Amino acid sequence: MTKAKRYDTVTLTDVIGAFPKGEKGAVVEVYTTPFEAYDIEFVGDDGRTKGLLEAVRPEQLEVVAAAETGVRFATIRLEAGGTSVAVQFSDGKELHVSAETLHALAG
Repeated sequence: MTKAKRYDTVTLTDVIGAFPKGEKGAVVEVYTTPFEAYDIEFVGDDGRTKGLLEAVRPEQLEVVAAAETGVRFATIRLEAGGTSVAVQFSDGKELHVSAETLHALAG
């Protein structure tokens, strides 16, 4: 079993309260004493917090492999008075693109 770290994506292996087995969440706190446990935050598609489970035991969750979560945005920074943007991804890659280019892609 892989130990979860802060900000890891996890899935529940059991029903816990109102959250069904298989629900995905993010580790927001890790505890090692008096026993290993995690606080997990669940967010809906609208970006609002659905709830927080506290003191979830390791056997009640599974860490989602990085390949399953895919690449994520790390930072998005407006540059040149908003005429371009610098995007940094979770894998360290960075992209600079103009507003004109993005606007054209949007159709």
